[in-house]
Amino acid sequence: MAFARYKGEAEKALLGSGFPRLYIFRPAHIYPVEPRKDPNFSYRLLRSVYPAFQLLFPNQVIRADDLAKAMVGVTIIQGVATERVILESRVILELISKRRM
Repeated sequence: MAFARYKGEAEKALLGSGFPRLYIFRPAHIYPVEPRKDPNFSYRLLRSVYPAFQLLFPNQVIRADDLAKAMVGVTIIQGVATERVILESRVILELISKRRM
C-alpha cells in the first residue's frame, strides 16, 4: 500500500529531523464531520455504516474535529511534553475523553 509506505517514510524523516518535540498522530479511520462529496463508493459506504462501525470498533474511528482538538490539546497538556511521541488511535481517543471532563 503506497500510502502506508509514504507515511512511514515521512515519519522516519521527521523523527530524524532533530525537532526538540515531535508528535506523530496515527488515527485509524478519520470521520469527516462536515458534509463533502465523497470521492468514491467505499467512502460513501463507510459514511452510511459509520454508526455501526463506531459501535463495533470504538477505538478505530475518530471524528475529524476531535482529532483536531487532540492535536492542539496535546501541545498544551503538561505531562505529554516528552521529546518524541507517537499517538495511536486509542491514545488519541483517551486524550479527547480526558479533555471533555
